[in-house]
Amino acid sequence: MSQELFINVMSAEVRAALMEDASLIDLIVERRERASVVGNIYLGRVERVMKGMEAAFVDIGIAKSGFLGLDDNRRGNGESSVPVHEGEAVLVQVTKDAINGKGVQLSRRVTLPGRTLVYAPAQDRVMVSRQIEDEAERDRLTGLMGNIASDGEGFILRTASVGATAEELSTDCEQLRETWNGIEDTQMTVKAPSCLHADLDPVLRVLRDHALDGIDTIHVDDGAAADSARKFCQREMPGMADRVKLHTGKQQLFEQFGIEEEIERACVTRVGLPSGGGLVVETVEALTSIDVNSGRFDAASDLEQMALRTNCEAAAEAARQIRLRNISGLIVIDFIHMENEGNWTGIIEILDNVTGRDRNPTRVLGVTEAGLVEITRRRRREPLLHTMTEICKACEGVGRTKSLDSISIEILHLLKREARVVPPGEMVLYAANDVVTSLENDYGELVDGVEDETGRTIHLRADKEYVRENYDIVVEQTGEQTGAKSEEQTGS
Repeated sequence: MSQELFINVMSAEVRAALMEDASLIDLIVERRERASVVGNIYLGRVERVMKGMEAAFVDIGIAKSGFLGLDDNRRGNGESSVPVHEGEAVLVQVTKDAINGKGVQLSRRVTLPGRTLVYAPAQDRVMVSRQIEDEAERDRLTGLMGNIASDGEGFILRTASVGATAEELSTDCEQLRETWNGIEDTQMTVKAPSCLHADLDPVLRVLRDHALDGIDTIHVDDGAAADSARKFCQREMPGMADRVKLHTGKQQLFEQFGIEEEIERACVTRVGLPSGGGLVVETVEALTSIDVNSGRFDAASDLEQMALRTNCEAAAEAARQIRLRNISGLIVIDFIHMENEGNWTGIIEILDNVTGRDRNPTRVLGVTEAGLVEITRRRRREPLLHTMTEICKACEGVGRTKSLDSISIEILHLLKREARVVPPGEMVLYAANDVVTSLENDYGELVDGVEDETGRTIHLRADKEYVRENYDIVVEQTGEQTGAKSEEQTGS
């Protein structure tokens, strides 16, 4: 099995493609104007605590406030349950980029990735990547770290740590400690909101995370980036430095190796299979569905064997597409029906084997009573489809959208419901301009009726950041705010 890493550098974006036996299995696209901030560490300021949403919104100095969930709404060591307060300065790290209009997701459990280790300065335990399956190697690495880690420190041994010596682990550890000490020193000299630490340049981040020993060649099509890559490799992974090659061919790098065509195919709904069958990949907000269609067969065909053959191809290709397209959350695969339970076991094994090589944690949950296979994959960055395409502005990709009347009446119901359960105070609705106009002009008497019935004062605030089906209801009290939300709301 041969692997090659291709890095295309342009002023507007950086793209990295990981090929395995001439098949594209991973693609990272980073636009300069929308560069990922995952991993960045900030000193933020708490803008508001939403007890009803079990969250806090934190200003970290970027366009939209970040979202800090209740589980992370604690001190970084996870032991103290002291909550955050409005106006408080907090140390936070971005764990997920802004997606679908929602702000970035934040955590107070800060980690720093190195080449072989991830440093967790306040977690006080050593863990090993689940992708390192050899028990003897896991025990060896854990034993080495027992002599390196200090009391109160936490570490995760990355996949790249396989075969690492005590000296290599110790060197990586010292560099991470030095970085952390610098962050703590900077924190004492700045005011919130401020960025205390930014992750590596996109090219170097790709090398750190993807250039494992199994990579045969690293192709880079920019001279300065190739030089930077070699220097990084010489410093962090000397064995990889000679594998960095500058692409000088007449054709562009991604065109010469067929990667552009692969990217185009990764943005369409239908994916062909060798047997003639295919996949239909469709994503909605709640989940992604992958439907498996069979190829041609005649009356004399063994239907069970035909289904097994197609499903085996579909399992491998579906797992590849999930990683390639960076599909996350709940994924449901509708395979062709099979009677033999042993055949289903084989399908699950294929999915486990292929998803097990994915850097993003992925779990195959098994077959449901309805005969569907469920998979979950952690959300970290935008899916490829969101990076490469945009939603139709007329219908927002759904073909139909709720009418103003429907949204207005829905909000009236929600105002009445929330007025009965949230603490006393004035209720403020944040919604799109046309929704607020509808409530004021067409449903003004009904809004007044809700005020009279509930004894609440209701304020309607138009906000251009909201689209029609998204809105927030906030209860303003003395010294704090609490929020209520519906399934349509943003911010969570």
